[in-house]
Amino acid sequence: MPEGEADVEGVTLRRFAVQQERSSYFTELHRRLIDDFRAGQLVARWPRALQEEFIRAQGPWSPGLLHHLRSNAWKFDAFVFCTYLYPTTYFGLRQVPASRAILVPTLHDEMTAYLSVFRDAAAAVRHCVWLTRAERDVAARCWGIDTGTVVGMAVESVGGENAVRPPGDAEEKYFLYVGRTDPEKGCRVLLSAFDKVRSAYSGKLKLVLAGSMNMDIGDPRQVEFLGFVDETEKLRLMAGATAFVMPSAYESFSIVTLEAMSCGAPVLANAACSVLADHVAVSDAGRCFGNEEELAEAMRWSLALDEGGRKRIAKAGMDYVERNFSRKLIGEKLCAVAFDDCAS
Repeated sequence: MPEGEADVEGVTLRRFAVQQERSSYFTELHRRLIDDFRAGQLVARWPRALQEEFIRAQGPWSPGLLHHLRSNAWKFDAFVFCTYLYPTTYFGLRQVPASRAILVPTLHDEMTAYLSVFRDAAAAVRHCVWLTRAERDVAARCWGIDTGTVVGMAVESVGGENAVRPPGDAEEKYFLYVGRTDPEKGCRVLLSAFDKVRSAYSGKLKLVLAGSMNMDIGDPRQVEFLGFVDETEKLRLMAGATAFVMPSAYESFSIVTLEAMSCGAPVLANAACSVLADHVAVSDAGRCFGNEEELAEAMRWSLALDEGGRKRIAKAGMDYVERNFSRKLIGEKLCAVAFDDCAS
């Protein structure tokens, strides 16, 4: 999108140019980060200057945005910075009064979370907003911060009267994953578990992948890669899935998992991710798994659900999303944080 101003539903939206994108230089810094983290030398070998160089090189680097924040620092009641990881947040926080800064970290337990500059930046803001209780627990472990408000994120309800129409042949069952197909997202485990289940299943069964492809999946039987799909098709796929599978161990919220719940799909989630485990436990809308065999067993469980069991799980998921993540509720919580706590 070009830089400049635009009116979006009555809200002024300002876009700023990116001066510097990622390069091979960042790739080398990232490799060094991985090596030092695995060797337990991250704290000793990464002084503040190197940490900040990593953040800057990661991008997006936008001097125009930083200048605008600095020039207008006292014209706004609150500044909301979303996602701790990028220079727009880390260096942006320095341009505005800490008393008006709200940080939405979208944190999960990853290497970069252990860089001390992020801990210091989070400790300096007036208020932190967490997407889930599990995310705040991660912050307590990584940053020593256990304050702030759990707000969540708005997820559109597409169940009940707004229910979407599932696609395809009702006789053909399928599991669905939406996101980046990548080993780091647990997709090798997903493919292996599916192959075990498919080889023993007597009916039509396939695995549907939507999003980007970052790994070689060879030529697995009955796996359909759709690439990126539009919003309507994504929700239709969720509504018709035997189960939605989220194999990633590193999620701070997982919008797609909650969208799948809202569409009535049972959710199979990686138990190693406390956020996902919490969604499943509180909603009672699926199962968690700890390894490939447990995922295969969870897939078999979802295939065996009768109509009554499927309806119960669908209602549980829809109710959980509507009760906790409706646009109205999240809007009220954010306004309370921004104006009641920070504007003063």
